[in-house]
Amino acid sequence: MQAKIINKNKFPSLAAFRIFCSVLLILLLQDPIFSVTPTPVAFMNPVYAVQEDKGILRLISVSSINGKTGLVYTGTQEKGIPVFRKQNYILFKTSKDLNLLNLTNSKVKTIKGTSDAFPGNTGFLKDKSVVIFSRKNSDRWETVLYDYDREKEIKSLPGYQPYVSPDQKNLVLIGNEVKYSEHGEESLRVPIHKYSLETSELKTLAWVETGKLQLTDVYMISDDQVLVRVATENENRLYKLPSTTGELVKFTAPFYPFPVDPQSKLPKENREQVNISFSPDGKVLSFTERADGKLGNIVVIDLRTKQRYDSSFVGCFPVVKNGSVYFLGDPEFVKQSKNQEYRPYNNYTLYELDYKKDKIRSITPISGKVELLE
Repeated sequence: MQAKIINKNKFPSLAAFRIFCSVLLILLLQDPIFSVTPTPVAFMNPVYAVQEDKGILRLISVSSINGKTGLVYTGTQEKGIPVFRKQNYILFKTSKDLNLLNLTNSKVKTIKGTSDAFPGNTGFLKDKSVVIFSRKNSDRWETVLYDYDREKEIKSLPGYQPYVSPDQKNLVLIGNEVKYSEHGEESLRVPIHKYSLETSELKTLAWVETGKLQLTDVYMISDDQVLVRVATENENRLYKLPSTTGELVKFTAPFYPFPVDPQSKLPKENREQVNISFSPDGKVLSFTERADGKLGNIVVIDLRTKQRYDSSFVGCFPVVKNGSVYFLGDPEFVKQSKNQEYRPYNNYTLYELDYKKDKIRSITPISGKVELLE
């Protein structure tokens, strides 16, 4: 699938891919009805999946050991999409606003001022009662830090698609586009910001001249390494941010690019990198990589050893947790060539990938349309 340039006055639709691209039809949701069953102790560190089956939406926990499932949340089709989870809280996006569901008491809180909100990449701070989201304010985007215990906004930052660093010290986000004039020529530029959660300092790391490219996501994996997902007419992939000193930059260094045979006379193949997931400690990340019009395979990057692992398996929505990579695949073609022409999944099975040995273990089939939840 080729990335397309999107109207820059609108929130990038590519960012919505990670939320629930396969079940966008349920965004027509309205009056929520919540039903919660506490997750048993036996489901320690389970994998969570959002499941839509025959008009019913469910959030289920799946034991990574024996594949047993537990129902966490369910209701009619007329409801919102579970987006992020933190211990006993789940953040939902509905057609009207954002809601917090407390799994302990089954109570739902509507977050004030979120009628134009989109959660994007972010979610919760680990050790504080803070949830982070972006919203449209007139023709500009702003990122809000919201204390859900006090039901109060505590900070507003310029920009969208915020991402909290694994050490919970910084937040990076894409700023609002501005017009820039130099030597009588106008251009459009987008800043990339870093906000310190410790000192409240907001710093501009770099400026990007947009032109025929668009920034869709930004990630901070260390103090000196920031990744940006860039969309053009030909690709949608990760690049290293070449400078963090406020300069105007161009993206020239892909992040662990698809290995190409230097002896080959064939043109370099463009590949998209989507469904990005980081381990809780930020040391391992995984994504689906696919060529235009082809199926995608699961790729893992070990940032500690600086090694890329290209799995042999076709799949989507990888999640890194419990020291493993879990992903969804269709058993009909999970082991087939990633160079096959794209075709939709008819069935979903949860797999565990041992990326160092390039082996998978089938955990359990899941009915309906599914996405794994961070």
